[in-house]
Amino acid sequence: MSRRDAVLVVFLIALVSFLGLQRLVERCFWYKAPSQVRAKRAAIAIRDHVIPFQKWGTRQFTLPYLTAYYDKAWYFTQSKKHNHASAFLERLDKALERYEAVDLFLLAHGNHYYRWVSKIPWQKRQRLRLVYNTGCKDLWQRRMWIGLGAKAYISHPGVSASPIFYVYFLRRWTLGLQIPEAMGISNRSMETILHIARPILPAPYTPERVYRESKAFCYGQCNLHIDQLDASSLSPPQDRP
Repeated sequence: MSRRDAVLVVFLIALVSFLGLQRLVERCFWYKAPSQVRAKRAAIAIRDHVIPFQKWGTRQFTLPYLTAYYDKAWYFTQSKKHNHASAFLERLDKALERYEAVDLFLLAHGNHYYRWVSKIPWQKRQRLRLVYNTGCKDLWQRRMWIGLGAKAYISHPGVSASPIFYVYFLRRWTLGLQIPEAMGISNRSMETILHIARPILPAPYTPERVYRESKAFCYGQCNLHIDQLDASSLSPPQDRP
C-alpha cells in the first residue's frame, strides 16, 4: 500500500465514521456537564503538519471537548516539524505549575514529542496524567512517557486508523469512563467501522489486519478517569490491551 493510498483510506474511513455512525449512535455522548474537579485539570493538544482539511477537522472536533471539560486547554497546529516547540513547553510548564493533573493529546503521525517534554523539570512532570498519542507505531514510546512521569500512556502498535478510535475515545474519556471501558468501547467501535469500510480497503489490507495494527493499548495506571487526580490511590502500574 502506497503512502497516498494509506492517507486516502484513513481519510475515507474517518469520514465515514464522523458523518455516518457518529450522528446516529453517538448523539448521547456529545455533552455532559463537567464536574467541579474540572477546575483542577488542564489539557494540551498538538496537531502535526498535515493537509488543511485535516488540521481544520481535528481542531473542530477536539477543542470544544477540551475547553468544556478542562479548566484550561491549549491547542497547537504545526506548520512544520518543530513548529511551536517553545510555546508548547511554555504552556505545559505553566499548566504543570498550576494544575493538579495535565493531560496531553498528541494528534500527530509518528512523533517524538517526549523529547520536548523531557526538558521540563522532573518535579513538575509528576503532574502529567494521561498521554494519548495517535502516532502510527508509537506504542513503543510507553517507557519514555511513563519514565517522564505520565500516569497512563495510550497509543497504537502499527500503521493505524487511530482517528477513528480517537473520535470515540475522547467522548467517553470526557464523559467520565475509566480508561479500560472507554478504550474497550472505542476499539470495538473502530473495528465495526473497519468492517463497514471493507470495500474501500486496497489489497492486501483487510479489516482484521488494519484492526490489529490500530488497536489501542494502555500502559501505566490504566484505571484512571477524567476526575481522578490522586494517582497514588490507584492500583499499581499495569499493561492493558
